[in-house]
Amino acid sequence: MLISLCMIVKNEELVIERCLDSLKEVVDEIIVIDTGSIDRTKQLALSYTDHVHDFVWVNDFSRARNEAIRRANGRWILFLDADEYFAPGDAAKLRSFLEQAEPSPTVVYAINVINFVGKSKEKSVLTSGEIPRLFPNGFGIQYERPIHEQLYSPHGELLSALAPVSIFHTGYLQEVVKEKDKLQRNAGLFKELKQQSGFSAYDYYTLGNEAAVAKNFVKAIYYYERSLKKQKNALNSSWYPHCVISLVHAYLQMERLTDAWALLEERLSLWKEYPEYMFFKAAIFHHLGFIEDAADSYKEAISTASAKSEQSHRFYLESAEYASTIPMRKLYSIYEWKKSWPDAIYYLTQLLVQDIHDYNALRSLLIILAREEKPVQIAAFLAKLYDPNHAKHQYILFRASLSNKQTELCRYFFEHLSDPLMLSSEDQLDYCFLIEDEEGYRNVIDRLNGVLPNERTAMLHLLASISWEFEIPWKLNQATDEDSLDKLSFLESMLNGRLAPEELAPEHGHLALAVLSLCYEYHRYECFDALIQRYAHDFVLSEIADFMFAQHQTGIALDYYSLMLDQGAALSAKNLEHLALYHLQKGFLAEGLAFLEAAIEKSPDSIYLYVQYLQASAKDEKYREIQQKLLRQMPAARKMPPFQKILA
Repeated sequence: MLISLCMIVKNEELVIERCLDSLKEVVDEIIVIDTGSIDRTKQLALSYTDHVHDFVWVNDFSRARNEAIRRANGRWILFLDADEYFAPGDAAKLRSFLEQAEPSPTVVYAINVINFVGKSKEKSVLTSGEIPRLFPNGFGIQYERPIHEQLYSPHGELLSALAPVSIFHTGYLQEVVKEKDKLQRNAGLFKELKQQSGFSAYDYYTLGNEAAVAKNFVKAIYYYERSLKKQKNALNSSWYPHCVISLVHAYLQMERLTDAWALLEERLSLWKEYPEYMFFKAAIFHHLGFIEDAADSYKEAISTASAKSEQSHRFYLESAEYASTIPMRKLYSIYEWKKSWPDAIYYLTQLLVQDIHDYNALRSLLIILAREEKPVQIAAFLAKLYDPNHAKHQYILFRASLSNKQTELCRYFFEHLSDPLMLSSEDQLDYCFLIEDEEGYRNVIDRLNGVLPNERTAMLHLLASISWEFEIPWKLNQATDEDSLDKLSFLESMLNGRLAPEELAPEHGHLALAVLSLCYEYHRYECFDALIQRYAHDFVLSEIADFMFAQHQTGIALDYYSLMLDQGAALSAKNLEHLALYHLQKGFLAEGLAFLEAAIEKSPDSIYLYVQYLQASAKDEKYREIQQKLLRQMPAARKMPPFQKILA
């Protein structure tokens, strides 16, 4: 027997099947230790294995894990949590690896754990870390410590090698943390641990992670700093560079850019051969407004990872995302900002070469291509990435163009669908409204019996009922919180004119933008214009002008900025920044600098505005005045290398 999978579970009915399905074909034994589930976890586990055992929880993860080890019979023991799973193919790769590996009493294998961190999986960021999860059976290797437990061997100090696979972990998503009350549970275990033995450097690191998951970055910084101060041997601790990266990230979240830069140079520079060092330098350049330096550094992060990948299968410290995906997204955003469309297209295409399911990249690419190309030409270009005869690829292209509300392109891809019936009811409603097929829209609503799948579709239906002047009763198919109901009620009252202009207050600006952007995206321009005329408040015009500027509808945005000025409205810092960017890109230097200076007055803590001004301006008296304002706002700029050119 080669591999025993061991798991500690409690109330994991939502995820345990995903975990077990990802590796059931490659492990020889599955051992599940249940610490008190009251849902269907045990029932589901028993459909995969007979080895499901109850264990009384005693506030100690090590004791529960060691109970699983005691029951394991395989040559190798693999531990996974129920909210973890293998990517397709990786489990088989692990088995092939272990068939050749020689067990040793002092060598364990770490697995790269990729964490989804954020509100939901779709809106998450990725972090990763190497965690020892794989070790030989029969040598007495067990766990110690009640939380964030560690392996130890009676045969001496354990060495950790890296297994050539990764697993995904969804347990840090906010919805999961909240539901399972993980942070409160862990706080209690940490309190007991501190009373018993005090905290090690690694404990402070894990406490920092707990605080970061809770978005308490002040506390996270405190713990990460304690961890780095306490840990003397940096290069021999596998978790140490992850702690450095986590602290850099926390500094950036708190706008402590000087501290982030210093930490990069003092600590993360020990691992310059990995892309994270240059990536975070690029991120600081970008945040400060040094756009060219940021672009160069993002490119260097990519090339560093490429060079490292030729030497080792492990070409990153924290996440492969820092090696290519995130730098390429940042480079696209830079070239979009500069309106350098060939470069923007290049990086979007590279993102899609990596992952054809990157909808954000595909949608952005379609928007750029549609400026100059017809649907047939766009389809020919995309045929290099997507198989025109593959049903799933056809749907991806249709769905992206539908999300963009690109009517002609959407029609083209719809006509090339092998099976239009594969579309969801939401897609069908969206498409029918976009192409103004009222009869088709009504047919879909009839099939749904007026039950709409989600809030977004309800917003669409409200706009359809106003546009086509019909009344069809509807309700949502899901539990809806009060915020969503308020939003829908506001949208309806604004669309049908029941909301008096004086009732629209500045705090409703984001809701007004939601209504106006909905009308604009679906090309309901008469409705859009009528709403603008009725609710022509300064804050509404400001919101919609910035929206248009972000959509690269510069002429429309300028019209609204002009209207605000005609009405004597005070422009916001973002308004002024957009006007400055427009004039500078058009070569109107004096006007651009004047708008930048006004933006600085409105938002003196936005350092990138000073940087943009000083990079564009001649070194005259006004230049020196802006220099002094910058130094008063950020005295530490004198000590940061990025500022040397503009402060000289």
